[in-house]
Amino acid sequence: MKDDIKAPGSASQPAAENGPGVLARSYKAKAGPAAMALVIGLAALTAQASETDLVRDIQRYCTVCWRNARLDPRLWDDCTQEVCCRLLTKARDGRLDLGQVLSDDTPERRELVRAIDMVRKRVQRAKRHQPIDALALPAPDTDQRQRERLELGEILESARRAVLSPRQDRIVELWMRGWSVPEIGTDLGIPVNRVSDEKYKALRKLELHLRNGHDELEAFTQTQARAENDRRETA
Repeated sequence: MKDDIKAPGSASQPAAENGPGVLARSYKAKAGPAAMALVIGLAALTAQASETDLVRDIQRYCTVCWRNARLDPRLWDDCTQEVCCRLLTKARDGRLDLGQVLSDDTPERRELVRAIDMVRKRVQRAKRHQPIDALALPAPDTDQRQRERLELGEILESARRAVLSPRQDRIVELWMRGWSVPEIGTDLGIPVNRVSDEKYKALRKLELHLRNGHDELEAFTQTQARAENDRRETA
């Protein structure tokens, strides 16, 4: 049975008075550069996938690997996220074709296995060297990871409200919850090819919006850093 999802509200365009400075301040308040880069990376990864289920298939593949390696299930999501980011970094540099990651006997498949192995070894090594009196306590960076996840959710929600139409937002919402394209089409009463087209457009809109916000955030941060350096030099 599907989750009971409320239809999202109207996704209005940003008001004209919300200038670049407002955007920079709102992004800066919600996330640091690392969190912002991760949001952009995940949006770009899903938008570039040649198969609509590619990302989900990679996640499933990783989950099987973490289970076989007997990693703590609480770490699976973080481990999978790290693998996806490693793959994306190479794909953005033109060193890897994401569409070939799950194909047999390809350099991309070997890169996936290599990334999974690196993450697995790091987690197992960290567990091996963990003090006994710390085993019952959450990892030191648990709170930080939770904060970053909340920041990512807030940023993505803000981007959806800013640039997506109500229908596109509904499609993205259902797709993120695991609904297939045919199921979404049935729910909305529109053809499957229309769902795929709207989903692609929505992801592209999100990627562009998030990337613009990231570029503006970097410029804002650099300006602040230069101003701080000037103050120190004149002090």
